Amino acid sequence: MASPLALPDLAGRTIIVTGANAGIGYWCAEILARHGARVLLGCRSAERAQVAVSSIRAQVPDADLDVVPVDLGSLSSIATAAASVGERLDAVICNAGVKAADRSARTADGLDLMVGTNFIGHFALLAQLGDVLADDARVVAVGSLAHRFAEIAPATLSQPWTGPSLRQYGRSKAALMAFAFELNRRWRGTARSALCAHPGYAVDPLTPHRDGLADVSGAGRALAALSRPLVQGKDAGAAPIVHAAVAADATGGDYWGPGGLLEFRGAPKRVSASEQVRSVDVGAELWAVAEHAADVRFRI
Repeated sequence: MASPLALPDLAGRTIIVTGANAGIGYWCAEILARHGARVLLGCRSAERAQVAVSSIRAQVPDADLDVVPVDLGSLSSIATAAASVGERLDAVICNAGVKAADRSARTADGLDLMVGTNFIGHFALLAQLGDVLADDARVVAVGSLAHRFAEIAPATLSQPWTGPSLRQYGRSKAALMAFAFELNRRWRGTARSALCAHPGYAVDPLTPHRDGLADVSGAGRALAALSRPLVQGKDAGAAPIVHAAVAADATGGDYWGPGGLLEFRGAPKRVSASEQVRSVDVGAELWAVAEHAADVRFRI
C-alpha cells in the first residue's frame, strides 16, 4: 500500500524516532521507511522494538531499519545510546514519552517521571548527538494540544508535582516544545532547524491493525467509527510529525498539526503554539535548568 502523504523520496536519509515501538512513534517509523528512509528505532524494550521491526517489514519488505536501545528516563542509558550512533542523522523525532504517572514516580535519576522522560531525556539525548547530526539536520519535538493549558515555570521543574497528572503531562510537552523553539533560535545562522508538531486526537480504534501492536476488538472499532468526524487513527496522527521532519515546506520554528476542527484531525497544516512556549525568556531559563538537571552541556 502506498502512503497517501506527499513526501519526497527519502533514500539516503537516516532518521531516529524515539518511542518507535508503538503508537505515533511506530507510525512515524513505518511511514518514513515506506518513503525510503533508513530508520533508527529508539526503544526502551528490545522485545517490543523487534515486534515493531517485524511489523514494518511486513508492510515494507525492503525497509532499512535498526534499533537503538534507549530509556529516556535514564541518563546513563541516554549516554550509551548517543555514543552508539555512529552514522550521520538527518533528523531526530523526539516522540517517546510518559502519558500518565503517579505523582511520586521518578526517573532512574530521581527526576519527575514525565518531565524527566518527555523533556529532560530528549534534551540530554540531543546534547550528546551533536557530532552525528548532519549540517542541515532537523529536530522535531512531538508536542500536544495539552501544552496550551500548562504553566512551565522552569525554576520549579525539579520540584515534586502535586497537581493533576494531565496537567503535568501538558507541562512536560510544553517544556519540550519550548526547548525546540529555543534550539531553533540558537541554531539561527546555520542550516540546522528545530520545529514542533502534534498528532491531534489520535486513537487506536481508528488505526489500521498491525500484528503485535495495540489490538482493538471489532466492536471497539465499530463504536470508534462513530467519532471519526472528530478524531483519527494514529497513522493519520503521525502525518504532521513526519511532514515536519522531511517536507520541503517545513522550516525551523514551525508548529505543525492536523488542519481540521480544533486540530483534532485532518491533513498537516501550520498551527499556532502558545506564547509561553515561544517565549525567548522561558526558553533561555529552561535551557539552563535542563543542563543542570541532565548534568550535560549542550554545545551549539
